[in-house]
Amino acid sequence: MDEVRDRRYIKEIISEYTTRFVSWGPPDSWDLDQFKTLENMIFESTEVTVNANTLKRFFQQRTGNPQLATRDALCSFLGYTGYTDFVIKKTRIVEAAHAPVDTSEDEQEEKPKAPPAPVKVPRANRGYIYVLSALLLVVSGYLLYILKIKDMYTDYLLSKIEFSVSNPKGANPLTVTFSYSIPSALLKDIKLVYEEANGDTSEKRLTRNVGKVNATYIYEGDGLCRLEYNGRTIKTITIEDRKQGWSIFTRNERKGIFRTLPISQAYNKEGYVSIPLDSVVAEARPGHLFTSYVYYKEKLVDGDNFMLEARVRNSAKDNAIPRSDVMMYILSSTGMHGFALNEAGYAYIKFISGEKTIKGDEFNMSKFNFDASEWHVMGIKVENKKSTFYLDGQKIYNLAYTTPIGMANELILRFKGCGAVDYVKVHKLDGQVVYEQNFDQIIQ
Repeated sequence: MDEVRDRRYIKEIISEYTTRFVSWGPPDSWDLDQFKTLENMIFESTEVTVNANTLKRFFQQRTGNPQLATRDALCSFLGYTGYTDFVIKKTRIVEAAHAPVDTSEDEQEEKPKAPPAPVKVPRANRGYIYVLSALLLVVSGYLLYILKIKDMYTDYLLSKIEFSVSNPKGANPLTVTFSYSIPSALLKDIKLVYEEANGDTSEKRLTRNVGKVNATYIYEGDGLCRLEYNGRTIKTITIEDRKQGWSIFTRNERKGIFRTLPISQAYNKEGYVSIPLDSVVAEARPGHLFTSYVYYKEKLVDGDNFMLEARVRNSAKDNAIPRSDVMMYILSSTGMHGFALNEAGYAYIKFISGEKTIKGDEFNMSKFNFDASEWHVMGIKVENKKSTFYLDGQKIYNLAYTTPIGMANELILRFKGCGAVDYVKVHKLDGQVVYEQNFDQIIQ
């Protein structure tokens, strides 16, 4: 593919992004923070990292011919399988638009050509031809079954698999019960793979096609159970194994690093918690470290009627990573409420309540001039299936939802970097305090 055609397709890629992010304005006006947001969105969608500076050069046409990997990731985010797929589909559209239309009556009424004279086959050879034709049909049919019909039937059977868990979240150590129903023809090639939060794995073969199986997770954090068929993952269930009270989760998702730490390591004599950077495993520190301060308690509060507030900060002193993301969540075993703030006014997931999610490109909060280096009070109020989100007592957004989340059992305050938490308070709508923590002394 020549460079001139590449340039044309690059402009078409930019045009599709301009249409998708019309609320951002033309790409020439995008700043680095918006490109960092796009970097995160592309990674979330494709698991490929395209640096914000690379994106800035690409969309503002300072790169003549970017690498194929960059073009592949950009096209994958748009829903294509890659750059080649994008080019093929765009070429078809252009060819279809310019295809000549045949309107000639003379050509339409062209006289049919005389059929060629039949070739005479000696009678002695006809039997061999019939046998060979029949044999070819049998072989073709068998190959069709092996290569297509058998695969289709297997996919059909895989679609009939049922695999679920009733209570995927609970106090450590957590024993859960998985229920399954698997077509008998698949059973010998099916296995369960259990993965603990620390990365340890174990396997179990199933002996019956319908039944239940128990598994105990002993490490605090997020574990997994994968149902696999011939090494192919059919379904993955996340198991949330939680220690009662406060814990710290440090995670670098791009490197697949997850660690839990006791809250006592984050205690600060000034009366707040902030984990020291040297307490975080070295490989997790650069670039994309996220720290979560997590509180777990069974039946903490009615997740559809409550008020939550926390005083938070994410400054250089707290080892903030640029853009200084700050997130607040309250969860049940079936749903959650939460929102995210950062200094640019954009975040990949901005607001969430029940089944409703608002992404960063749909709502720009830069007008609030959020300065993460200063202490702020973030708050959530939920009443009559309507969530209201607050910053320093000012209402910033409303979000209605329809599916109740039930009894909440977990609070999460999450930061890009290490972050800091001064206090947390949960109370009912009538003002009755359900839980309060001021971090003015070491918590074990």
